[in-house]
Amino acid sequence: MDSLISDLKDIISDFHKNMREYLPPLESIIDELIAKKSKNTNEIEHLLDTLLSMCQLGIGNALYIKLLEYYKTIDAEGAQFYWKEYDNLEE
Repeated sequence: MDSLISDLKDIISDFHKNMREYLPPLESIIDELIAKKSKNTNEIEHLLDTLLSMCQLGIGNALYIKLLEYYKTIDAEGAQFYWKEYDNLEE
């Protein structure tokens, strides 16, 4: 049983490591999007959805908030929805 628990911990740890490897490329995309002052709400919402899924695993919270802070300058109502979704993660 201890071996099974140890194996499970290793699998979860590897999964988190693999997910964190996605953060630098996502951050580059987000930085470019912000630098270009993109107003493509579909692209922004897709990235927010992706990051929200990662936040559920405890990964990417700062990047989610960074993008969300930018998004609220474009679509305050849409941003409010994503803030509520993020707040629901903590409940």
